Amino acid sequence: MPCIIVEGVTLDCRQGAGGVDKIYLTEWANVASVTSASGSISAIGMNSGKKFWEVQLEMEDAQFNEDATISVENGTTFYAQTLTFSVYKMTAKNRNIVRLLTQNRLAVIVKDMDGVFRLAGETRAMHLTASASTTGKASGDKNGYNITLTGKEPLPSNTVASGIIAALLV
Repeated sequence: MPCIIVEGVTLDCRQGAGGVDKIYLTEWANVASVTSASGSISAIGMNSGKKFWEVQLEMEDAQFNEDATISVENGTTFYAQTLTFSVYKMTAKNRNIVRLLTQNRLAVIVKDMDGVFRLAGETRAMHLTASASTTGKASGDKNGYNITLTGKEPLPSNTVASGIIAALLV
């Protein structure tokens, strides 16, 4: 059966902004259910006592990419999701948080600078695949961790209704 195109793409006003504003993450197993339709998530059910945790970011220090990989020969497609960000200061607390990220399968909500929320790792989880810590060399250099989370999903990330975010943080 052919895949039928039912809508075109129009140009929008030139008022968008690049970058990531906030990141929220939790263990992938904490997400009990996701209610979605047509690429939009209207509800995320959490297991009892579980929540998403906010990762505060410095300005222009995080990026979310989602790249389609298409095999015409095999008839397959997947979406490689990559989130890069920094955790500042090499404290014992931050070391322990980064260490826990390396051990977990993660669900991640990314809020971009246009205020759009997306759920990464929805069906197959995100994984910490690279982490580098640095004290820096010069007085103005970063002291902290550079983190890369990656995932492979069968579909592009769904947007998340902004109205459900607050309930996911308590």
